[in-house]
Amino acid sequence: MSRWNEMPLRPQGQPWGGLNTRGGRLDPGQGFLEDGSFNAVINEADILEKRKGLIRGLDERFDGPVCGLFRYTSDCGVEYLVVADSAGIFVRTPFEIPTFLGSDSLPNDGFTEGLDTTRWQNAGDYTTFLGSLVLTDVAATADDVAESRLMQWFKESALTSYFTEIAYNLVAAGSRQQAAIAIKRTGSTYLLARVTIDGSSYVAELLIVQAGVSTSLASEALGGAALAEGFLRLQFNALTRAATMRVIPSGGAQVTVSATLSELQANNLGQNTAIGIAVAGDDDPEIESVTAGGL
Repeated sequence: MSRWNEMPLRPQGQPWGGLNTRGGRLDPGQGFLEDGSFNAVINEADILEKRKGLIRGLDERFDGPVCGLFRYTSDCGVEYLVVADSAGIFVRTPFEIPTFLGSDSLPNDGFTEGLDTTRWQNAGDYTTFLGSLVLTDVAATADDVAESRLMQWFKESALTSYFTEIAYNLVAAGSRQQAAIAIKRTGSTYLLARVTIDGSSYVAELLIVQAGVSTSLASEALGGAALAEGFLRLQFNALTRAATMRVIPSGGAQVTVSATLSELQANNLGQNTAIGIAVAGDDDPEIESVTAGGL
C-alpha cells in the first residue's frame, strides 16, 4: 500500500517564492517569473475599494469592488465577460459601448414641452408651436439670421470637437426664410451654417464670423425645394481644424462641404452653441428639433 508524504511547495509562514519558467520548478526565493524579471513592488494599501463595481458595456452594478475581469469568445463568436466581485463570479454578455454624446453642455431639445428659457438664452424672439421652434408674432422680419437673434444654449460645450444638427421645416415657394446653426461661438466670433430658401433658390452656406465680419467658406445649391425641409448639421474637429456642414434635404441629394481653418482662426473660436430662424415675410419657418454630440 502506497504511503503519501506531504511535501508542501511553500513552507508554512514563508512567502511564495514564485516560478522559474525555464526550469519548471519553484525558484530559490528570488521571485523570478521569467528570465530577467524582478520582484514587483505591491502597494498593500491599495485594496481596490476605490474601484466601484461599474463596468462600461454592462448595465449592471456588482457587489462591492470588482476584483477580476476577463474576456473570452465562444466557438460561436459570442463575446463574454467573466466578472469576479466580493460576492462571486458571474458570466455576462456585454453590449456595444455607447459613444460619448456629451452632457447637458450640448443642446438636445425636441421642443415638445415648450421653450425652456432656463436652458436657452436670448430667446425673446422665439416660442414653440406644436413641438417646433418658431418666431413670435412680434419678431422683426429679416433676410438673414442676425447675431442678435441667435438663441444660445446655456452652457459652453465640454467637448472641443462636436456637432450640432437641426431638423428644419421652411415654407416652399414662399418668402425668403432661413434656419441657422452657430457653434464654437464666443461673442461675435463663431462658425455658422445656414439653409436659405427664397422663391426657387434653395442653398446652404458655411461661414466663419470673426468679430462680426462674415466670410463664406463654402456654399452649395440644394435639391428638394418643393419640400424645403430636412436636416442641417455643423461640426468642428479641433484636431484637424476642419469645419464641416452636411445637409440632408427631403427630396434632394445629401450635400457635404468642408473647410480647414487656419490655426489663428481656430484659436479664436469659443465653445457656445446657438440656433436661429429668419423670415422676410409672413411665412412660418420652423426648427423641429436640435441634437448635438461629440465627434
